[in-house]
Amino acid sequence: MAKIYFKNEQGKRIAVEVSNEVAKNYREILQEEWRGNAYESYYTTSLERITERGHDFEDKSRNVEEEFLDKERKQINKLRLNILHKAIDSLLPEQKELLRQVYSMGISQRKIAENEGVDESTISKRMERIYRRLKKFFEKMKIRPSSTPLIFSNK
Repeated sequence: MAKIYFKNEQGKRIAVEVSNEVAKNYREILQEEWRGNAYESYYTTSLERITERGHDFEDKSRNVEEEFLDKERKQINKLRLNILHKAIDSLLPEQKELLRQVYSMGISQRKIAENEGVDESTISKRMERIYRRLKKFFEKMKIRPSSTPLIFSNK
């Protein structure tokens, strides 16, 4: 009599007494299975194993160059927005409010003039002063107008 070992469903190791012939056949089956697995793992490689080893495959569905350029554009736009925020922060509170009304709230210069009880040309001159002040800020920062966001083109 001989003992063979295997694991049950819970993963616990169990010993079973069997005849020598059954034990011999069981061991041969295990050895055959082990050889098959060893042969398969030696002569075949999975894609997962290849990528685990640091190799990568080209993904033709993605345009890496375009993704890189998009990321670069986003970084440039973020930088431009930061500079624009600094420029706006340099304005007087009344000027900031006027910009907010015109560009954020979409109120026309005519309507702002009516609300404040002034002539439309007064609001237009205020906007011109704001533009000049922003232009000076950008010149001081040595930023060319073409490299700044064109959000002030609305008049």
